[in-house]
Amino acid sequence: MFVPHSNIDLNTIFDELKISSLEELFSHIPKELLIDGGLDFDESLSELEATELFETIASKNASKLVCFAGGGHYDIYLPPTVKSLTMRPEFMTSYTPYQAEISQGILQVLFEFQSLVCDITEMELANASLYDGATSIAEAISVTINKTKRDNIIISQGFNPNSKEVINTLIDGDKFNIKYIELDNYLFPEDYEFNEDDAAFVVSFPHYEGSAQDLTELVNKAHAKGLIAICYVDPSMLGVLKTPGSMGFDIVVAEGQSIGTPLSFGGPTVGWFATKKDLARLVPGRIIGETIDSNHKKTYVMTLRAREQDIRREKASSNICTNQTLNAIGSAIHLSWMGPEGIYQVGYQAIQKAAYMKSELKNSGFKIKNESTSLREFLIETKIPTSEVLTKMGQKGFLAGISYSDNELLIALTEKRTKKEIDNYIDCFKEVNNG
Repeated sequence: MFVPHSNIDLNTIFDELKISSLEELFSHIPKELLIDGGLDFDESLSELEATELFETIASKNASKLVCFAGGGHYDIYLPPTVKSLTMRPEFMTSYTPYQAEISQGILQVLFEFQSLVCDITEMELANASLYDGATSIAEAISVTINKTKRDNIIISQGFNPNSKEVINTLIDGDKFNIKYIELDNYLFPEDYEFNEDDAAFVVSFPHYEGSAQDLTELVNKAHAKGLIAICYVDPSMLGVLKTPGSMGFDIVVAEGQSIGTPLSFGGPTVGWFATKKDLARLVPGRIIGETIDSNHKKTYVMTLRAREQDIRREKASSNICTNQTLNAIGSAIHLSWMGPEGIYQVGYQAIQKAAYMKSELKNSGFKIKNESTSLREFLIETKIPTSEVLTKMGQKGFLAGISYSDNELLIALTEKRTKKEIDNYIDCFKEVNNG
């Protein structure tokens, strides 16, 4: 049953947020997206008639656009195997494995998920997943604060704007100093100097703009000052890039959508979280382990799950005590299906196709802002406002990218895009920009 907020609840929310009304709460939504006066339909509609009405309204949405947008969520090829196995009733119904004796299947597949995440990132342990990539970053920062007892957080400016909003919401800015460092030509400045008041060095690999760099020396400099280094990695690029573990990172987090989860109106997705063993006691969520039962048979149990997250919340380093089981299973199945060669091919093909597209766009007179350092995602200058480019390209059947600024578009390639799609995109892009 839905219990709405009382006026007392609403006033409390308004006071906390320093606003005065629900309208002000939703003021960030563009007015052209809001419906004035509610939906215009007859209240006496039957269920069948109402369904038909809303399906008619939904049909106005543009669908089946060829996707060149990225920014953390990607239009990857999801093998039918992943969906068919993930949707099995054993996985769909046995969600929370509190009773190990009746949850061995779920516990084993989560153990396999953790093992695969450790293998691909070269870290020592992983948890059974978190809500999404952005949540994982904020949780990792909380771990560093609790471990170092320091207040300064050094974060690369090269993060998805949505992730920054989550960080700024979950990490109390009144208690902790969050310092965003501007990129130098779309790369984190190699000469940046950390200090001994800093708790964490947090960086994206690749950066949101698509550029990548070897972060080993920066991690070493951070460690020399006692910082904990956090890497937010694109997991589908781990077949071709140096692993975060090999660069010395202490915590590795990721948005796992591109491994095992389809694009679905923004969610649900899954957060990966892997660390070194000395941080195990501060890891949020749960860790599944392998052991031997009373009959000396291999069995799986919930090895670690800090009870403070449930019963002493004010003392907890995290209040997350669950995980995204179904999506984590999807990641495990997808990684197992691809294997080392498959995960390499996913990254390699995306980079090669992006290189071809950048070359063709450059030859057509467009400026690629980060041509030499970008991998499968890159910034391009548009000749008309990006809002117009996105609208007109949508009319031609393309989700053209993400608006980075008024005249910069962030374009992403995946292994799924074909040469024909890329060539058609370029032809339409030239037509739209050149009038």
